[in-house]
Amino acid sequence: MSASSSQRFADRWFDEYAVGQAEPGGSAVVGADDIADFARISHDDHPAHTDPGFAEPRFGGLLAHGVLTFSVVVGLTMEPNRRAVAYGYDRIRFPGPVLAGDTITATSEVVEVAAHPRNPAIGLVTKAYTGTNQDGRTVVVCRHVLAVDVRPQEAHA
Repeated sequence: MSASSSQRFADRWFDEYAVGQAEPGGSAVVGADDIADFARISHDDHPAHTDPGFAEPRFGGLLAHGVLTFSVVVGLTMEPNRRAVAYGYDRIRFPGPVLAGDTITATSEVVEVAAHPRNPAIGLVTKAYTGTNQDGRTVVVCRHVLAVDVRPQEAHA
């Protein structure tokens, strides 16, 4: 990791999270090259993703993989916190399609903060992620559970 990359990361402890905290993510364009690269890397070469002749009449263009859309939203909402790591994802849904050329915008909101049931050194922070396209249509939603360090004095109090 380069020095400039690590400098943008901070330390945010479990007690600094509260239900209702909302954060904008970023935006990204999902291009036809991204879809082709993802098809190659994931070995998912369904014609909806790789064959314009198949995809155009059915979807209006090449369809991005749901997991690609999910990955973009996860990246756009990545919190630069050295004290938090992914614990898991729940309730992933793709209520709308993403086509080549669409712009995805991501947001996150803390929806639950809870002690870990067995490990007092970490807490669990659940964030609701939403990805929308350039028309404001929701294209992916999920819950991301983060394991976040508890301040040492609080973990042993």
